[in-house]
Amino acid sequence: MTPVSNPVRRDRRSHAGGFTLIEILLVLAILLMLATVAIVAVGGIREGARVDTTKVLVQEVENALDTYSMQIGHYPTEEEGGLKALIEKPNFSDEKLAEKWRGPYIKTEARDSWNNALNYQVVTGSASENGGKGYKLWSNGPDGQDGTDDDIKSWNDAQSK
Repeated sequence: MTPVSNPVRRDRRSHAGGFTLIEILLVLAILLMLATVAIVAVGGIREGARVDTTKVLVQEVENALDTYSMQIGHYPTEEEGGLKALIEKPNFSDEKLAEKWRGPYIKTEARDSWNNALNYQVVTGSASENGGKGYKLWSNGPDGQDGTDDDIKSWNDAQSK
């Protein structure tokens, strides 16, 4: 006598080991949504890190400017090359000033996280416009446009009002 097989049991076994196309597509859709969320989150973190790095750079250049000023007696002027005077010895008209230069004060040209050169301006008249400093130093920020809200400055706008 031959054993009789149960047709219902055979059907269950043949479908129990695989996934349907709908299940696979659903899992892929969920993975894509998670990847999108992760990419957006990492993008925001990266931009924040660029801003923080540029703030640190501005502080480092401020320190170099202050050191230059202590040794030379003034902040670098446009005639001396501006921020370039922190890297290369300017052609001073006064030989005594040339002897006081102890640079380089920074190693390379100061460029922000978006590869733009920092802006530098000597403040004439009242230095109180810049919190007591004789200069203004800033990055144009992420948008690369001067005078916008995302600029990274060495001064607080509340001080200059």
